[in-house]
Amino acid sequence: MGELLRRRPDEPVVLDSEPGAFIFGSWRNVFIGVWESQATTAAVDRMIRATAPLNELYPGGRSTIHYVAHGAGLPTAEVRNHFVDALKNNAENLACVAVVVVGTGFWTSALRSFVTGLRWLSPRSFDFRMNKTSEEVAKWLPVEHAKRTGVELDRRRLVQVIEAWAAPRVRGR
Repeated sequence: MGELLRRRPDEPVVLDSEPGAFIFGSWRNVFIGVWESQATTAAVDRMIRATAPLNELYPGGRSTIHYVAHGAGLPTAEVRNHFVDALKNNAENLACVAVVVVGTGFWTSALRSFVTGLRWLSPRSFDFRMNKTSEEVAKWLPVEHAKRTGVELDRRRLVQVIEAWAAPRVRGR
């Protein structure tokens, strides 16, 4: 996978996926995880394996975007701890972390609380923001990402990449 990313650094590359569960990809030095269903320990393990080549390819740092489709399911405490461990183990490689929680109502509030809990337990060495849309991410992330990594991101292209992977899952295709 690392060789593919080296040859095509400006093209979005799917690193791993499981239909109905998640898709993990990379664009430039940004990891994008789209969660269609409840995150599991096994899925977080696959995410960790998918991001490993990015840490080697981008020693100047990378950012991560998690896009959670409406109704994906609230992760368990065990999975929350696994996410926290992943954040701690990758803290020196992370510039920014953005989480997009799509939807409204009780489920959305519960998931936002879950994400807030992740932030409280994770290192403070990277910027961490919760968002409602990909467009919100694109307003903030490129500026902070460039400051921290030296890599500039085109805002429109960033939204296109996120939406290309997330939109079919949001619409249930």
